[in-house]
Amino acid sequence: MGGPSRKQGRAAPKGGSARGRMTAREQAELDKVLDRLLRSAGQDLRDESEPLAAQVWASHLWSIWHGSELIGQDAEAVFAGGLIRRAAQRPSEDSMVAMRALASVAPEPYRTQAQRTADRLASEGVHEPIWSRAIGQTAATGAWLSYDPVHDDGVSVMVGFDGPAGADTIGLYIDHNMGGLVKDAFCLPTPVDEVVELIRAGAPVEGVEYRAVDLTEAAMRWQEALAITDMTVDPPIDDDVHHLRALVLARLELLPSSDGATVDDLERDEDHRQDLLDNFMVSDEAAPLWAGDGDGDEQQAMVAFLASQIISFSLDYVLGTPLRFSPVMAEIFCLDWAPRKIAADEEAFELLPEVLAAWVRFAGHRRGIPDQAIEEATSAVDAHAPEMIDLCEDPDTWGPAKTMVLAMQERGIDISDPEALDSFVAEVNDAGGVDVLADSLAGARVRSR
Repeated sequence: MGGPSRKQGRAAPKGGSARGRMTAREQAELDKVLDRLLRSAGQDLRDESEPLAAQVWASHLWSIWHGSELIGQDAEAVFAGGLIRRAAQRPSEDSMVAMRALASVAPEPYRTQAQRTADRLASEGVHEPIWSRAIGQTAATGAWLSYDPVHDDGVSVMVGFDGPAGADTIGLYIDHNMGGLVKDAFCLPTPVDEVVELIRAGAPVEGVEYRAVDLTEAAMRWQEALAITDMTVDPPIDDDVHHLRALVLARLELLPSSDGATVDDLERDEDHRQDLLDNFMVSDEAAPLWAGDGDGDEQQAMVAFLASQIISFSLDYVLGTPLRFSPVMAEIFCLDWAPRKIAADEEAFELLPEVLAAWVRFAGHRRGIPDQAIEEATSAVDAHAPEMIDLCEDPDTWGPAKTMVLAMQERGIDISDPEALDSFVAEVNDAGGVDVLADSLAGARVRSR
């Protein structure tokens, strides 16, 4: 859907007015756009429309300018504030419809401003849509979670609401392999219990289970996932997430507060990580990695280093059940994370698929998941291993930290020496930064072949 482009200059303070910065011509052009939006409200929302449809319309409208930036101006002040101002100037049923719908989902201060404008229009005799009597008068009734207990690549958190306008359900799919952001969203005019039964009966997915959750847990999951989505630059998410965001946030306000609790209750301290690593290194799954090798100590050290990287990925970069490793997760690790993050040479990367497969078996056995699921993940490791090894040698795939570490290793610089590290960082910055360093490494590797 069209709208102001993102990342265009510096935004004005949130909620600030931008009218004073516009020329008369610019203001006239803006008013034409706002008038079209008001007319679309009357065309899209009729007297007989459902209150939920009005909220979805307003949420979609809000997505046009949410997160956008204008040079020296605040997009929400320009468009949301401007629309409310224009509605007050043009008393009509179109203006009334737009204001009642907007007031049901917009964040403050625009919610109150739209509400007051609608009340003022009503006092002037403008007709109220029938649905306005029930819009926003709803309460949460229950929540359900759908999940795969084996792979746990993500969960759907569905919350039901009910009120004078009837029952509806809003669901968010939270992708664990993408750090826990909201990948997709839906809204249905159906009670949540019926939605779950329809999904179960209509298109059952093998391995997916359902359980009722309390509203506090549902709120906690929604809140964390939305926050992660907002922090992600250009998140690869479905358009419905943008379009329904304002409605979801308005409904989130109706759920119990989580009081700062988080979904992830796994201990992530260093002792816990070391325990995991120690247990893996003495496990039956890890033992074959260095059995019969003449340089046993050196091989064990390399295995331990690679396993520590896998643990870091599992605990810090994806969400879900602790120690999980699905086929999708294996693909992300092999083709994106490991080549970008792990500072190691080709020899280590040739060993990495074996270490990763051993870790998948170790973690899978500890979790007690079916052998078939473990085999699916290890098969994914085997399938992606050749490309991963190729990528590990390509500086274009490396992250900044890996680039710096490998460059220091190639030059024989002691990474543990603070003075040497500071001197090298200064040298890299003077030469043009990490990108220039990566280009030089790439050129050197091409010449050496």
